[in-house]
Amino acid sequence: MWSKYLQVDENAKMNEQRVKSFASVSNRSGLCSVKRHLSSVKRHLKPVMDAELLVQRIANKISPEPIRQIFDKQVLAKVLTPGEFEFGLGSHSMSRYSYTPGEMILCRRNTEEWVRWHSPIQMLLITVPDQMFHSVAEEMGGRAPELNGTPLLEDERIRALVAAAEADLANGSPAGRIYTDSIGRALAAALMHSQGGLRSPMRHYRGGLSPVQLRRVTSFVHEYLHEDVSLMQMAEEVQLSPAYFSQMFRQSTGVAPHQFVLRARVERAKELLLKEDARVLDVAIACGFQTQQHFARVFRALCKMSPTQFRQAGFA
Repeated sequence: MWSKYLQVDENAKMNEQRVKSFASVSNRSGLCSVKRHLSSVKRHLKPVMDAELLVQRIANKISPEPIRQIFDKQVLAKVLTPGEFEFGLGSHSMSRYSYTPGEMILCRRNTEEWVRWHSPIQMLLITVPDQMFHSVAEEMGGRAPELNGTPLLEDERIRALVAAAEADLANGSPAGRIYTDSIGRALAAALMHSQGGLRSPMRHYRGGLSPVQLRRVTSFVHEYLHEDVSLMQMAEEVQLSPAYFSQMFRQSTGVAPHQFVLRARVERAKELLLKEDARVLDVAIACGFQTQQHFARVFRALCKMSPTQFRQAGFA
């Protein structure tokens, strides 16, 4: 049963721990000062885990008996290793399927299904939240349709988006929530086009943010660099829909929102690395990176040197 292997979303707990770690970092090294209480941060960064795209790898074992499963959210699976299993709407009416790596399955939601695994198999599971479908459908001028599940989904646009989500997971999600939001919204639109019959194209907007709007959203980003901010939260700062905001932000800055956030984190890190009492781990946490290795990988990609090398050059 796939749902047996699904992990509980811990993002809310992670966000709270990041704030606590950030405060601890500030007290130890004097890198930053946390002027707001945790409750204030929670008030600004509202819990949004139900609206978040969830990407995870699972490994299923051989099951001698059929297992019942029901998905209450829309799940898309990508096969990572060859495998075979039986699948059907009843435990006594199942069909056998063989899969090769790269093939995709669009699961039915809110439907009782049965599965019997004949071989071990690894999969990438992508759970797209309902809120994402509704928001994208509204921007397309319609309502979110029920999707037609299929044991073999063939769509090159969806395949490319799944590959992007898989690569982001493998790289430690360097831009965080804001990038997975962008992938999720594009995936929701593609699935509704392909399997839901929603044909209205996404709207395209001209012009950028006003100077006041741009100052407001960039100030928000810099204030919460240590947090995993979402695309929705940035858009709400200037009272725009996520799609409208993304297009206008790119026209105003020349980069996508997630790229702006990532670069802002690295620029903040450069400032902190030049403080003599700053540890690289402390800098990583203060700038919103999950681990020191994650921080070092992103820093090297953007600056062509490691954080340690940058610090040594600055102190030379």
